[in-house]
Amino acid sequence: MPAKKYAIVSIVLILVSSFTLTAFAKSSKSTCTTEEECAQKLKDAAEDLSEKSRLLDNLNSKISDLNKKIAGLGQQLGVTTEEIIEIENEIKELELELEKINYNLANRQAALEDKIKFRNNIIRSYSKKSAVSDIELLLGSASAGKMNLTGFQSYTLDYLYSKAMSSETLKIIDFLNSEIKNFEQNKRDAETAKNELEKSKTDLLVLKNNLEAQKSQKLNEFGEVSEEKQETEEDLASIQERIDKLSAAQKSIIDAKSGAGTESVGNYQAPEYKLPDPPFSPAFAAMSYGAYTHYNGMSQYGAKGRADSGLDYKKILEFYYKVGVKKKDDFPSKISVQGYGDMEFQKYLYGIAEMPSDWHENALKAQAIAARTYAYKSKKPICTSQSCQVFLKSKSDNPPARWKKAVDDTKNVILDGAATSQYSSTTGGYINNVGWDKAGGSWPGDAYEKKAKSPWFYKAWYTKTYNDNSDKCGRSSPWLSEKEMADILNAVTVFEKGNSSDRSKVSPITTKCWGGNPYSVDKMAERADELGNKYTSISSVDTDIGTNGKTIKITFQTNNGGISIEGEEFKTVFNLRAPGFISLRSRLYDFIKK
Repeated sequence: MPAKKYAIVSIVLILVSSFTLTAFAKSSKSTCTTEEECAQKLKDAAEDLSEKSRLLDNLNSKISDLNKKIAGLGQQLGVTTEEIIEIENEIKELELELEKINYNLANRQAALEDKIKFRNNIIRSYSKKSAVSDIELLLGSASAGKMNLTGFQSYTLDYLYSKAMSSETLKIIDFLNSEIKNFEQNKRDAETAKNELEKSKTDLLVLKNNLEAQKSQKLNEFGEVSEEKQETEEDLASIQERIDKLSAAQKSIIDAKSGAGTESVGNYQAPEYKLPDPPFSPAFAAMSYGAYTHYNGMSQYGAKGRADSGLDYKKILEFYYKVGVKKKDDFPSKISVQGYGDMEFQKYLYGIAEMPSDWHENALKAQAIAARTYAYKSKKPICTSQSCQVFLKSKSDNPPARWKKAVDDTKNVILDGAATSQYSSTTGGYINNVGWDKAGGSWPGDAYEKKAKSPWFYKAWYTKTYNDNSDKCGRSSPWLSEKEMADILNAVTVFEKGNSSDRSKVSPITTKCWGGNPYSVDKMAERADELGNKYTSISSVDTDIGTNGKTIKITFQTNNGGISIEGEEFKTVFNLRAPGFISLRSRLYDFIKK
C-alpha cells in the first residue's frame, strides 16, 4: 500500500479516538478539544469518583466509631452530662458531612441522566456497527472508489476503523457503567450512614434517659441518706443519754459485750454455726444478726455469697460501695508498713490476711481492690492489725497462688471515688447507705451472708470474744431459763424507773467474771415490784425489725401482761444484766423461745 494510504489509515484511527473521547466529554458537560485533553477528563472523572467514595467511606467509619463509643458508654456504671453533650456534637458534625454528601449525590444523579442516555446511544450504535459482516466490508466499494482504494485496501481500512471504534466505545461504556455502579453503591452507603446516625440518636436518647434515671436515683439516695443521718443522730443522742446514766463499771460491761470493733474473716473460714439444743424448757436464746462490724462498705461473707451466685467482682464492689473501679496509672510502687518500713505495694497486698484464699476468685478480686484502696487512702504508715487490715509477713513472702493471682489480676485497680473502703466479715444483712444485702427475695432467708454460711450471720453469743474457745464464765450454752429472762425484764423496770443507786445495781450476777455489787435475782424482783412492774413468767417474745436494719421494738407476753421495749434500750439492759458473757452483739437481733 502506498505511504499516502497508510497515512490516511492512521489519520482515521486518530479521528476515531478523538471523536469518541470528545463525544464522551460533551456528554459529561465538559469541554475538551484534543484527544489528550479528553483523556485527562476521563482520568479526572475517575479520580473524582474515587474521592467521593473515599469521603463516604470515611463518614461511615466515623459513624461506626461513634456507635462503638455510645455502646461503650452504655456499659459504664455512670454517664456524665459532658459525655452526652460531646456525643450530640459529634452527631451534628456527622449529619452536616452526610448532608454535603447527599447534595453531591443529587448533583451527580442529574448529570448521570445525560450520561445514561449517551451510554445507551453508544450501545445501540455499537450494536448496529457490529451487525455489519466481514463479507460486507470486503465487498464494499463505494468508499473505495472515492478514495481510489482497492477492495482489499478498503476492507483493511474499514476493519481498522471498526476495531478502533469498538475499543474506544467499549472503554467509554465500561467507564460509564462503572460510574453508574459507583453512584448506586454510594447511594446505598449514604442510606446506611443515615440509618446508622438514626441509631446513634436512638442510643444517645437511651443514654440520656439513663442519665436522668441516675440523677433521680442519686437524689432519692441522698434523701434516704439524709433521713438515715437524722435517725442516726437521734439514736446517738438517745444512746448518749443512756450512757450518761451508767457507772464506769457498767460502761466497761457494755463495751465488752457489745461486739464493738471490727473483725474480718481472716485466712480460714470458721465452721457454720449451729445453735445447740436447750438443756431445759422453757428456754430463751438471744440471737444476733452479724457482729463485730461497723456496718460500712463490703461484707466479706456477702461478697462470697454474691460471687458464688455468679456475680463478678465489679458488680460486687458496685453494690457495696456504689461506685465502679478504675486503674490508676500513677499508682505508688511502695507503701510504708509499721514494723517493716517501705515495701513494694504488691508485696504488701500479698500479705493481707483478710479472706480465705480458697474462696471464689471474684470474691478474692473484690477483697484485693478493697484492701488496695484502703491502703492507698491511708496516706501514712499502715498498721498490721485489725485496726487497719491484717498483714502477715510470712504470707507476703509465700502467698497462696489464688490470692496472689487476684492481687496481680487487679494490679493498680482501686475503687473510683468511694466514700469509704471499709469492710467487715458479717453485717447481719444490712449495710449503712446501702440497704439490705439479699438476693432479691426476703430477709433473712435470701441474705447473701446466709447463703455463704457465715458463722456469725445468726448466732447466740456466750463467749468472752468472737473465738468460740474463749472464756464462757462457767456457762455450758447460750440458753437462758425463764427465771433468768424474767430477771432481765425486772432489770428493765428498775433501770427505767429506779434512781441512780438502783441503776448502778443493774449488772451481771456472775460477779466472778465481772465483779461489782449487783442486785440479786430476788432483790431485783422485789425492787421491780416496788416500782410497779414485777415479772415472773414469760409466754412469748416477738421482735419488730425496722427497714433501717435495726430491731426497733421487742414485745414480751408475761404474767403481768404485755410489755414492749424500744430495741436499743432493751439491748443495753440485756447486756448489763445477762449472766456470764451472754450478750447481743448487733443492733439487729431477735429471740428464740423453746
